[in-house]
Amino acid sequence: MSYIVKPLSYVLVIVLGYLLKRAGFFGKSDHRLISKIMINVTMPCTIVRAFASFTRDAQMFIIVGIGFALACLPMVLMYLTTRGVGTRLRAYRMLNIGGYNIGCFSMPLIEVFFGSTGVITACMFDTGNAVMMTGGSYAMTSTLLKTGGEERDSVKDVLLKFLKSAPFDTYMVMFALAALNVRIPENVFTLVTPAANANAFLAMLMIGMMFEPAGDRAMLREAARELTIRYALAVVFALGCYFLTPFDLIIRQTLVVICFGPLSSLAPIYTDRCHSDTALASFTNSASIAVSLVLMLAISMYFVA
Repeated sequence: MSYIVKPLSYVLVIVLGYLLKRAGFFGKSDHRLISKIMINVTMPCTIVRAFASFTRDAQMFIIVGIGFALACLPMVLMYLTTRGVGTRLRAYRMLNIGGYNIGCFSMPLIEVFFGSTGVITACMFDTGNAVMMTGGSYAMTSTLLKTGGEERDSVKDVLLKFLKSAPFDTYMVMFALAALNVRIPENVFTLVTPAANANAFLAMLMIGMMFEPAGDRAMLREAARELTIRYALAVVFALGCYFLTPFDLIIRQTLVVICFGPLSSLAPIYTDRCHSDTALASFTNSASIAVSLVLMLAISMYFVA
């Protein structure tokens, strides 16, 4: 049962955040302070620490591309298929359809079932995934839908939206250093570890603070619709990763499990920034954690049986 304890511990933190909000310990907008700490402090430190185990391998760079593609494609598809939908709902659908929570949720389970090879695979996938999840998804959505009410965005405006994201900047710097085979001093990883360790807790606590139970059937239907599309795409992506990629079996199995991972913990933050339905996004995020936990465990146990 050790493989389920850590993922369940994150679920309990979500429950804690929700209960503390209900008890009046947190106000309705306090989650924004937590999100600022995450975006500007703990998430960048988590990214830096993730590169401590980076090994340069040409094959692994293909996985980076897969991670980016699987995070980006659902958003593009949602944009193309929701032209008749209002901007607020359209932003929610785009921001809560793609991307994966790797470090805060999937990694512990992958490590138990697939060992160090699985961890390295997940890290490489997350490097591509993070380009979208740490700023790309927000830049794409806010630019395409003009959620700030702007007339149009110049190339400079779009680039600034990327560059103003501290996690995105950190990923790009660390990835460039790794690609150039620049060795990071071990002391750097030691210094960022305390803040990095706090990231998963803050992410799950923030989701709990933003969470609202489905107050009506319309909210429940919308979340169910979003997750149905997401996991249908996960099946397609998983089959592609398993049968169409040239990697060893254990890497292909890891990619399959990742495809069924939950939504990024940053999705509700960017939903809020795009003036969309934060409560619905948080509910969808929490529901995706529950669904993904069951699916990822079942698939992993099938692979190692």
